[in-house]
Amino acid sequence: MLYELMLVTATEKGDLLVSRVEKSVKEIGNNLKVDKLGKKPLAYTIKKQTDANYYVLNFKAEGNVVKQLTDKLRLEQEDLLRYLLLKNVEKKASSKKRKVVEVEEKEQKAKPKVTVAVRKVSAVKSTGNKKGGTSSKAKSTRFASEARRARGKRK
Repeated sequence: MLYELMLVTATEKGDLLVSRVEKSVKEIGNNLKVDKLGKKPLAYTIKKQTDANYYVLNFKAEGNVVKQLTDKLRLEQEDLLRYLLLKNVEKKASSKKRKVVEVEEKEQKAKPKVTVAVRKVSAVKSTGNKKGGTSSKAKSTRFASEARRARGKRK
C-alpha cells in the first residue's frame, strides 16, 4: 500500500528528526520520497512554537508495519509537533474511453424559440364571514387585546 506521512517539526531540529524517521521508514518499506515544504507559520502556538517545518514522506509498506511507525513517532515528542499518516488509494484507469462531444454546436441548433404569455388575474378576498358575522381572525385579535388589558390590570 502507498502511504503519505506529513510531519510538522520544530524549526531547530527538524532535519535531524526527518533523517531519523527516514531511517525507520526505509527499514519498514520501500520507494521513499521526501518533500520539504518549508518553514511556515502555525495557525496557533504548539509547544511555544509559532513557526514550523513541514515535510511530506511518500512510501510503500505493508499494513501491519504502520503501527510500528506510529509508535516510533509518538516517542518523538520533543522535536515532532504533529504528524498525520494517510493511506493513498491507487485509482485504476477506466477501461472505457470517453468521447469528446462538441456540445455547443448541438445546443445552438436544437434551441427552440419559446414565447411566454403572462395574464394578470385579479383576486377578490372577502373580509367577512358568509353568514355576515365576524371572521375568526377578527375574533382572535379581539380576544388577544382583551387578554392584554386583563394582564395590565393585575399588575
